[in-house]
Amino acid sequence: MFIDRKQKKTKSYFAVAGACTLALAVTLGCCASAYAAMQASVSRPALRTEYKTAGNIPLDGAVELTNGNRKINVSLRESDLKQTLRMIADKAGLNIIFHSSVVGTVTLDLVNVTLNDAFKMILQANDLTYFLDKGTLVVMSRAASMTSDITKQNMMTLPVKYADASKLAAFLNSNVFSRNRPGLSNGQIVVTNPQTNELIIFGTPNDYKMAQRIVAKLDTPPKNVTFRVNHTTPKEMAELICSSLFSAGSSNKSGGGGSSSKGSGGFGGFMTGGAAELGGGGGGSSSGGSSSGGSSLGDSISLGEGVVACSVSSDVNANGLVSLQGTALTVTYFPQKGTLSITGGSDSQADMVREFIAANDKKQPQAYVEVQIVELSETGSKEFQNTWALLTPFISTMFDGDRGLRPYSNAAGESSAIFFTGRPFNSYSPATGDGGESSGDAAAQSTRYFRYHGKNTVSWSINYLIENGKGRMLANPKVMVTNGKKSVINLTSDYVKTTEEEIMTSGTVGTAGVSRTYEIGEDNGISVELVPFISPDGYVTLNLMPNYATIAEQIMAPSSTGQGQIIAATLLQRRNLELSNIRIKDGETLVLGGLIQEEEHKNVSKLPFLGDLPVIGSIFRSTSTSNDKSELVIMITPHIIKDTEDMASAGENL
Repeated sequence: MFIDRKQKKTKSYFAVAGACTLALAVTLGCCASAYAAMQASVSRPALRTEYKTAGNIPLDGAVELTNGNRKINVSLRESDLKQTLRMIADKAGLNIIFHSSVVGTVTLDLVNVTLNDAFKMILQANDLTYFLDKGTLVVMSRAASMTSDITKQNMMTLPVKYADASKLAAFLNSNVFSRNRPGLSNGQIVVTNPQTNELIIFGTPNDYKMAQRIVAKLDTPPKNVTFRVNHTTPKEMAELICSSLFSAGSSNKSGGGGSSSKGSGGFGGFMTGGAAELGGGGGGSSSGGSSSGGSSLGDSISLGEGVVACSVSSDVNANGLVSLQGTALTVTYFPQKGTLSITGGSDSQADMVREFIAANDKKQPQAYVEVQIVELSETGSKEFQNTWALLTPFISTMFDGDRGLRPYSNAAGESSAIFFTGRPFNSYSPATGDGGESSGDAAAQSTRYFRYHGKNTVSWSINYLIENGKGRMLANPKVMVTNGKKSVINLTSDYVKTTEEEIMTSGTVGTAGVSRTYEIGEDNGISVELVPFISPDGYVTLNLMPNYATIAEQIMAPSSTGQGQIIAATLLQRRNLELSNIRIKDGETLVLGGLIQEEEHKNVSKLPFLGDLPVIGSIFRSTSTSNDKSELVIMITPHIIKDTEDMASAGENL
């Protein structure tokens, strides 16, 4: 209690102290027993051990006006703020200076608190701060301290080992030295020395001690844990970890091969960029995947390079407080080594990743699938043909189902003339030697005629022919399939789809050439795509897509050179299926049939009028019928592969 005042104090000062003592005595006399009983009856909850003191750093500047922990009791009502602080300074044996910004009154009731805590609470309640310099307290308001240089008395350096000094400086300036902490500077007082990764503090020894405690807590080596994957690729596992465990705060996910990120040599790009390749070159900075250091020979060799899959960041701003900038956790995979690494994070996060890998890095079931593709084709034709011949000296002609009514042709290929009187012009009879005038034209001389001099003859012949043909095409591929992975069986061949011609001319008159461009198709034949799901109960579920294409017709067009023809278009005939969730038991066969294609053609040729007569008209008609039929049959038989390890583990589960 403030009862041992020095004689140099004024009477008014003693009056205030006496009033405080009296009020305190009355309060304690009336309430001491009740207060003790209340404290004894209250059951305080026990804090969990791991959270009680872990990571606790007081940010009040460690106010120590006195070395002891002597407790005081004080009660004031509308007391002058300066007089109250002067009493505390006198009790601590310190001088005190008030800035002009210190004004106002204070009302308080403090019971059994230390002098240091009382001083700190009064300052915080009135938005004041203080600085202690050579036994003298300097008290001013928070606003005044932000523009005052009184605290920037010393320049002190603080080394940083593992963290980035610039990020620590920003953290201290934002969260510690600009939050009106009693005994600490209230402004931006921390800068860095980038060459040595040091903090430079312009402030008081209290500022340095506070920064030292915080840096000791935050400047720790990042954790680096390496995991090996056995049954999946490191890339797939790393991307699965990023999307499943750290999707909320992950960024900079890698693409394909990983481009070099902006950094300085070695592992410089490890923490600052996404999809960064590690260990891929010598010194020098790199940006956008181009490195300024290293030779071309060295760049062509990659030994165990790593690729950043994702970087996890969890920056938060809360009521003026900011997080320590930087990457919280980075997931990197090494394709050549078959490993992935977690850099940063906590032990609990590393354990979570370890459990995730153990649960998902499992051997994928495999199956041996036997595919039989059979095409059964059947062709048939039936021809009924009437052939008539009429031979007289005046008219000679014949009729059949192929070429209809035409001049009669003998065995030598010479045609008789169709006439009724006289001789045909440009005719020649090989039997009698009678001949007409020749025009001398080569084309006219190539057609030779003769005149029939035999008996008048009428002949009739019948040609009836039936043809049948059967064929079989068989493909029997056998493939290994993995659970959930697409497999393709490709039995196709290339063909020319279209041909384009371009006439090339040169400067020489009359010199020209032709350039041809061919478009090549690749889907003539059979291809099968299948995606299996192999279940533990001995069934294989397939998504199946068989495709079968054959050339139906090639459309020809005249060549631009005037000689020959080119392929203008190729038409394909397709038989495709798309089947989903087909369930087949291990060792059983699924048969897919009914892919039937059938074509039928019928041609009728007849003599006019005579071919239309009832009954007897059939002898003046010729008919031709053809039928083409083909059926595609696909048979699939899966065999689930079980090795010794799988069979042993299954026996243990039983």
